[in-house]
Amino acid sequence: MGRPKKNTSVITSKTHPIVGTKYILPDSNVLWGLVLRKLKKAARVYGFSRVELPVAEEAKVYEKFAGIVPEVIDSANIPVAEDVAVKLRSALLPSVFQAYSSFKLHEENKLHKWFYLGNVMRSVQGGLESSYEFGFEVLGPFSHLTEAQVMGAVWNLLNGLGFEGSTLEINTIGSEACQASYQSILTDYFRNNKFQLCDNCNEHIGGRSLNILRCTNSECTVVASEAPTILDYLDQTSHKNFTNILEALDEMQVPYQLNPLYVGSEGSSGTNFVVKIKHKDKLVVFGEGAHHSTLLAQYAGKTATSFGFAGNLQVLVDALQASELEIVQEFNTEVFLVPLGELA
Repeated sequence: MGRPKKNTSVITSKTHPIVGTKYILPDSNVLWGLVLRKLKKAARVYGFSRVELPVAEEAKVYEKFAGIVPEVIDSANIPVAEDVAVKLRSALLPSVFQAYSSFKLHEENKLHKWFYLGNVMRSVQGGLESSYEFGFEVLGPFSHLTEAQVMGAVWNLLNGLGFEGSTLEINTIGSEACQASYQSILTDYFRNNKFQLCDNCNEHIGGRSLNILRCTNSECTVVASEAPTILDYLDQTSHKNFTNILEALDEMQVPYQLNPLYVGSEGSSGTNFVVKIKHKDKLVVFGEGAHHSTLLAQYAGKTATSFGFAGNLQVLVDALQASELEIVQEFNTEVFLVPLGELA
């Protein structure tokens, strides 16, 4: 009886990267090395500690987030037990909130300044879409000075990379009471102009009318440009807080543009800001920041304060690539092996 034949199909068959995923190789991606070094330096300068997050979470972690911010696309469920399913991370901020609440840090009267980054995977038509996110998040009791530090860290990163023509647009949507008054005025305005709005914007009338201000449709943008601004509906406390933040940015020499019609995505409140970078003579959104207390409450189960910025590093790398900036590979080797004898 002869020896059984070895099954070599697994060994000899070729494997290929999954469509939509990315590999970052040091020799061919010098820009990535530069961006990551500058990012870690900005975090260190402004006192942010890195938090490592899992690549998968219980599905409920993302469902809580998507319940408020429906534009987040989640990956498919992966069953791991009879009553438990997990998802590959499609965004990092939900895991930040999950970590903060799971370890009961919200019960401490202490400020936490976290910095995070990592790969995310999202389900799209035809497969997967990979991206690389990062963020600065402050959780716990903080002041307007802490908010300014978040913006300062982002601006420090862009300055360190030599970006020119970047903009930081800032606004506030105030307290819940301010938003309620403003939403009523805004709804009436857009209802009177509904025939000039796209179908998606018409669906927001009567709901979160603020979403219409985020639409990029040209006709909707024209209508939105004439809309009343929330700055006319701020209460005294909200107005004072916003003024303090602008003064702090002035002290830190962080340039900004006041944009009274800019609002963040659903779940954002208070100070809202967006950072845009120059890419091929166009300004593209690099990331957005806001108060995330409403989102955090979904995880902590109680009132908790949070403010932060989330950005897309792929956008940054693409813009650097297009700028044709000459990057010199840096080597930080500290140990060298020297042969002895005849090989020396």
